[in-house]
Parts: sequence; structure tokens; C-alpha cells
Amino acid sequence: MIVLSPTKLPASVTPAFVDNGATMRSATNAKGLRLNRLGNHFRAAVTMPISRADDAAGLIADLIAAKEEGLRMAYPLQGVDQGVPGAPVVNGAAQAGKTINLRGLTPGYIARKGFWVSIVNEAGQHFLHNVRAEATANAGGLLALPINPMLRYAFADGAAVFLAQPMIEGEISGNEQSWQIVRGGRITGLAFMIEEMG
Repeated sequence: MIVLSPTKLPASVTPAFVDNGATMRSATNAKGLRLNRLGNHFRAAVTMPISRADDAAGLIADLIAAKEEGLRMAYPLQGVDQGVPGAPVVNGAAQAGKTINLRGLTPGYIARKGFWVSIVNEAGQHFLHNVRAEATANAGGLLALPINPMLRYAFADGAAVFLAQPMIEGEISGNEQSWQIVRGGRITGLAFMIEEMG
């Protein structure tokens, strides 16, 4: 797994929600029935800033390696400060659904609607989720966190939870990596798509 350095800040990021569900329509298309399926996840199109060729060389090497090994990077919070959550972990094994119970939070910590969180399995893989409703940690640091999409992994009790700076992890999608070398030893057009695998 290649971990992108937090000092390599993107110029722009276009996140997307990947929905595995579908709507079945009647023969006249007048009525529809929504079918939700497990496996909804996130992806992000990332464009890196113009940089000097010698500064970009290591990043290019990482992206080439990440095509085979996978990539992990800080999920862009768009300037939102997600506060100081403490040291949250999963509270109870094999949870399912759209709420995950956590412990170890700073008492009184507020996870606001729209915050991001990643949860780590035993293999070290991050699963990204969005907070769907505000929730506050109680005096004992416990929190029932409402999330989307539905949990797609049965996390172990004590699994690490990243709230202050969640991560997105997955494959670099597409069959081609490219960039442009321009006059003056500069690199431009360095972009990639990262999509969650789990």
C-alpha cells in the first residue's frame, strides 16, 4: 500500500458517491421501486498542482507503484475542522447497518452532519463513511454514530476510527497514468482517480 504524503496537497479534488443500488421501473415507467444493495462507496478524482519536475518525481513514482499496490491518502475535508475527537475505536464487534457504536471519544465531542470518518479493519484497510446526522459523545466517551453508506465490513471490537483526518483508500482506476512535461522543467496535468475497493 502506497501512502500519499500529507505534504502532497492536491490542487483540486472531485469526490463522488458510487451507488450499487438501482430503481426498477414499471412497463410504463410510471412507478419505481428502489433496490438498495451493499457495497456503496466513494471515489475521488484528484489533480495535483503544477510543480517542478524534481519535486514531482517521487510522487510520480508513488502513483506508478500504487497502480499495483493501492493508494491511501487523507480525504480532503474542504476546510472543515472536524475537531478533537480523542482516540475513537469501534465499541463491539461485527456491527451492521447505518450506525456504528464507538468508544474513546472526548466527552462532549460533536460529530456534525456531513463530517467524514474512516474505519480500519484488521488488515489495515480504511473504509470511508459520511456522518448522516449529528451525534454527541456522552460523559463516558461513548457515541452511536449515524453513517452512510451502510457498513460493508464487520469490524473488530477496538478497530481504529479516524475522525480528525479520515483516509480514503483503494485502487487507482483507469489503465493509463499520464502527465505533461513543459518548458522550464515543470510537470502539469498530473491527475488520478482513487476508488475504494471494499
